[in-house]
Amino acid sequence: MTPFLFRPFHPILYQGVARKKNYFEGWYFKQVAGGPGTANPTKGARGFAFIPGISRSDTGDHAFIQTIDGMTGASRYFTFPASAFSFSDSPFGIRIADNRFSLTGLSADLADEAGGIRADLAFTDAIRPVRSLFRPGVMGPYAFAPFMECSHGIASLDHSVDGTLELRSNGNEADERIAFASGRGYIEKDWGRSMPSAWVWIQSNSFESTAVPASFSFSLARVPWRGSSFNGFICLLLAKGVEYRFANYTRARIDLLENVDGAVRILLGDRTYKMEILVRRSSSATLQAPVEGAMSRRITESVDSWVRIVLKRRRGRTDEILFDSSAVAAGAELVGDIDSLKP
Repeated sequence: MTPFLFRPFHPILYQGVARKKNYFEGWYFKQVAGGPGTANPTKGARGFAFIPGISRSDTGDHAFIQTIDGMTGASRYFTFPASAFSFSDSPFGIRIADNRFSLTGLSADLADEAGGIRADLAFTDAIRPVRSLFRPGVMGPYAFAPFMECSHGIASLDHSVDGTLELRSNGNEADERIAFASGRGYIEKDWGRSMPSAWVWIQSNSFESTAVPASFSFSLARVPWRGSSFNGFICLLLAKGVEYRFANYTRARIDLLENVDGAVRILLGDRTYKMEILVRRSSSATLQAPVEGAMSRRITESVDSWVRIVLKRRRGRTDEILFDSSAVAAGAELVGDIDSLKP
């Protein structure tokens, strides 16, 4: 097992080996079948996400797997004894009962009173964020702060997904079978005590076919810090083989955040680049989120939103457009007091 002191250099690994209470850790596996950038670009995109994790709190410990169907907005929360959770470091993998999740695929067989979900998916050609000694993950130097309320990591900005996912209302016969043929996948995670009091999160790697491979991820949150707080953000765009990163620690800043009737507009940039983000949210699912380790908070997430990203290089009076594309099956969350996140 990777020693505790070295685990921050590998954010995808289970970080809670020394945490016994008031702690959560969850991985987010999102897959998109059909739509732009996939093997079936003429078909509508269908997003489906699995969120396996562990919850430790004063009210009890348990493992869980949440699911989100982007088309219907339906979400499910499957619980397991904490003892059903296990992990491995080399190669990375987590297991909850007979359900397995790794960087090379996932296998799940879940059932409750609403029916069953069965998936067998293989992942290939994963693209990881750029890393360095002092920036082991997307949090940069904040990855080494031991008192963070919530930490964030990205394991794969984009990868190919192949396999099938079956949805059953009852019995063993599939009511719907979703085929992934070079679908697109994305993996991230969060861990700590609680999710922030307020945040905005946007993600998609299902861009127009002329722009692929491309991936976008944006997180903005109210971060407690040494008795006070600040608005921290991380934005990554992978386009034409180049990663563009904007964050507090890169000296980038957010200039505008608007939220009008479910439509979000964000302007950000640094001395070299500037970016415009446009989001229109669609059907939303209700998810359970952590408070002091307990999965007791209710939030909403859309996995069927539309997003447009425009990246420009500053060129005096005439900026150079480096990327301008829209994406479907985007994930979007707006939680808490969004006005508190405005610049």
